[in-house]
Amino acid sequence: YIDQGQSILEKLNVLPPAEVAAPAAATDGSATPPAAPQDKTVDGSRSIFFSILMGGLAALGAIEVVNVLNAGAVILAIWLPLRVAARQFAAPFGVAGMIVLVVAAAALGSMPFFVAYLMPDTLAPVMILVIATVAVFGRQMRAGELFLAFVLGAGAIVSHLSHFAIAGGMLLAAVVVALLLRRGTWWIVALFVAGLLTVAYAQQIAIRAAAAKVASSEVVIRPFLTARLIQDGPGYAYLEERCPDPAYATCRLYSELQNSSDPWRLTASHILFKQTPDLGSLRLMPEADQVAVARDQTRFFRDVLADRPVAVTLAFAKNTLVQTVMFSVDMTFANEATLKGHETVRGQVTGPFADGRLTRGDDGWIATLTILQGAFYAACFVVALAILLRPAGLPPQLRAFAVLLLLG
Repeated sequence: YIDQGQSILEKLNVLPPAEVAAPAAATDGSATPPAAPQDKTVDGSRSIFFSILMGGLAALGAIEVVNVLNAGAVILAIWLPLRVAARQFAAPFGVAGMIVLVVAAAALGSMPFFVAYLMPDTLAPVMILVIATVAVFGRQMRAGELFLAFVLGAGAIVSHLSHFAIAGGMLLAAVVVALLLRRGTWWIVALFVAGLLTVAYAQQIAIRAAAAKVASSEVVIRPFLTARLIQDGPGYAYLEERCPDPAYATCRLYSELQNSSDPWRLTASHILFKQTPDLGSLRLMPEADQVAVARDQTRFFRDVLADRPVAVTLAFAKNTLVQTVMFSVDMTFANEATLKGHETVRGQVTGPFADGRLTRGDDGWIATLTILQGAFYAACFVVALAILLRPAGLPPQLRAFAVLLLLG
């Protein structure tokens, strides 16, 4: 994100160009041959909004401001429903006291680690919270509260491509909940979520227009759908039957995957990012083929879904369950390989916070913490279900709010 954001700011002449080392002369004294021309593409997988934010703050030497913004967004997303609900239901500790209790409870889980993470992951629950708040309490919300909810939701949805899909998935559920509550507010939540989706779509249009105008390039999104379908099974099985087919771009990736029998080679993260001969595939292909596979991912998804609808549905359900239990906070720590791979990026955190104090020395505490947090999450889920299923447990609005959060 930092690298991409600074590259954008350089093209806009906001930042001076980074110094690039001149190519070394050939050892035999001859001139170094020019690099082969490449497809002019821009990676659209990362949010342009979050990239510019990260790149700008890094250039100012203030990258830790991202942590402050994460924390502020989380607290505002918690404050908003509590403030609205407190006007209708008893709040024994007041809004401020309830915020303290909620944040303290969340601090027993992974929330502090993701607030401190220099990534937009924590903004997904922020978006889920504001959509649930508007779906359930939209009629009772004041204009300023709706505006704040929209600002929070818009900032969250443009911070990562997957948030677009989450909001789209929640749209139907939120409208159904609003209809079931029979408060005549279904159109408010429909407009609200549609507005968020419009903002996210507008960002994609802006990226493409800017790439074409400023860099004469085409925006290409990494083939996440393709990689996911291959790892989960249906996509790979479909390619086994379909390939070889010179006219089908994804068959080129399938062919590359046959060069090693290592099972890790078929995981989505390795397909998308690995470049070693034993584990890499997509990144080892010619750039033109990589672009072709990326452009083909929507068609590939439709083809696999049409050919194996049950398998894709079961794979989606299984993958959802697997991802649900992957709550360890270890992914929020930068390891040596990560730091080494990004050492040329300008404006990284330096000094005592360069790699984080928690990762120094023995990291065995992470395994213990994961067990404790797992028990905590399991207890929270059981308590939530017990309250939801008890006939007289909650007023309908609070029950609907909890259901939307769980669905989100």
